[in-house]
Amino acid sequence: MAERSKRIRLYDQDKAQNINAETLQFFQKYQIDMSIRDLSEKTIKQYNSDLMQWFIYMHDNQFNLSVKEATDDDIEAYIYWRKQQGNNVNRQKRIMSSISAFYKFLRKKKLIETSPTEFLERPKQGQPVVKQTFLTIEQVNELREKLTEYGDIQLKTYILFGLSTMARVNAIAHLRWEQVDIEERICSDILEKEGKIVDLYFSEEVAELLTELKRYREDNNINDYGWVFITGHVDEKNCISNSTLNSWCKKAGTMIGVPSLHNHDLRHSGSNILKELGMEVQDIAELLHHNSTETTVRHYLTSNKKKVKENKDKFVF
Repeated sequence: MAERSKRIRLYDQDKAQNINAETLQFFQKYQIDMSIRDLSEKTIKQYNSDLMQWFIYMHDNQFNLSVKEATDDDIEAYIYWRKQQGNNVNRQKRIMSSISAFYKFLRKKKLIETSPTEFLERPKQGQPVVKQTFLTIEQVNELREKLTEYGDIQLKTYILFGLSTMARVNAIAHLRWEQVDIEERICSDILEKEGKIVDLYFSEEVAELLTELKRYREDNNINDYGWVFITGHVDEKNCISNSTLNSWCKKAGTMIGVPSLHNHDLRHSGSNILKELGMEVQDIAELLHHNSTETTVRHYLTSNKKKVKENKDKFVF
């Protein structure tokens, strides 16, 4: 008999009323579409349950994103979280099917241009849901050279800032200059996952890049409305989108033959390189703002097999 998947219950009536307004508007349109298609009551109930759990996860863990702003990275993080909680592959596939069907409807109605689920592979038996990329020191050095050659100061600053601070993409998207102390190399009062207020620390190299980026905007009379990372669509209230930052990541990754590089890989790579350089796991966990080192070790660090072998060779018997 197949192993029964662990049930995950995220629904909360109060939170459901505070889900992103745009998401709820799209969801209501979807209800009408499902009723027109004459789906069974059981099918509609299943779709609604799957989607509401996803909406509440975004409410709790992803700054209450609109489904229009959610990226493939955000959805991967959710599916991976469900895997960690005990969902088997069949349940993971069902959840992804429900989300994909919702995005298919949004595309059909021309409410979105592309669906983030198009870039996701379905979970397979015995394989991880998320393919994590851990850049090596050599790859980071190559990336640094390629970004310099490319000549986009903002792109270079974003990539190296992400690697240095290991911050989550939402925190970077909402970063304002008033929170950045370039001289002390610290970003203060940053809103992180689950409402945590944290500090971010960056390298001297990143401090120089931030200084250069700020000077470039001043010299060219570019109004960034106080945001550190911008496009032509930002204003006083609206920061850069996660999907735009993710596209920057893919663009940078393509420069070194890693086109699948996404935002969270900067976090993985930065922490893993610190471990390779000898930093204690406890300190890395603190920089990642993890509650325990268990999460750090399990999901953010890899095993250096060559070093393990060299250590073993010291103990010949």
